[in-house]
Amino acid sequence: MIVAADIIAYMEELFPQSLAEEWDNVGLQVGSASSPCRTVMTCLTVTEAAAEYAAETSVDLIISHHPLIFAPLKRVTLDNSVGRIIYSLVTHRISLFVGHTNIDRAEGGLNDWLAESLHLLDVGVLEPELDESGYGRIGRLQSKMTLASLAKYVGEVLGIQGVRIVGPNDRLVQAVAVCSGSGSHLWPAALAQGADVLITGDVKYHTALDVSSTSLAMIDAGHFGTEAVFASRLADLLEEEGKRRQWPLRVIAYEAETDPMAAV
Repeated sequence: MIVAADIIAYMEELFPQSLAEEWDNVGLQVGSASSPCRTVMTCLTVTEAAAEYAAETSVDLIISHHPLIFAPLKRVTLDNSVGRIIYSLVTHRISLFVGHTNIDRAEGGLNDWLAESLHLLDVGVLEPELDESGYGRIGRLQSKMTLASLAKYVGEVLGIQGVRIVGPNDRLVQAVAVCSGSGSHLWPAALAQGADVLITGDVKYHTALDVSSTSLAMIDAGHFGTEAVFASRLADLLEEEGKRRQWPLRVIAYEAETDPMAAV
């Protein structure tokens, strides 16, 4: 039998917690590392629906991208969503482990998964750091395409409606930078590295104005849209490692998450 600590140790090998930002809250947030782990579930965000699904499917450990506990908690009650989720996890003996900015920055992490999903070639780190980690990735399309065509392609590949662009529809692009989640602050790095377009989420109005006066284009595919690959890709990694180590482990990717800011 394996325990949660075995899974956590593997996560630490891939995505060291030392890569997380100081302001971030990663690691084990609920439960015990010594608890038996027969079933692990991956998800982007631990919502009440995700916690309920985990309880129904006898999950022992949830691994999420977004921290459930971020701001300091003064109380845990059933009067708010976080309290209800924590209560449910404890009641059903489900542990929760979080990998956030460390998985964003790590080599082979979320930004690489995003670049791979878009089939980018010759991928490198957009904002490199000393240890080959860093935010964002930059690569190239196999051939040039218009900004409008790329936006449509991004929407189809990532399953997003309402993709927004900054720049002329007919601008030709090939060098593509990506950053999952909220990465619009990286546009100067994308411009400096010669990107034609930056694909990210949560683009603000004034950022769009600043970028529109440069040779860089932007595609806002949403925070959720650029991170939605997290659950399935991490589940694949855990399942492969489980087979390699002959762990008696069931891995579930929670696929019922939807964008809370869906287009109409």
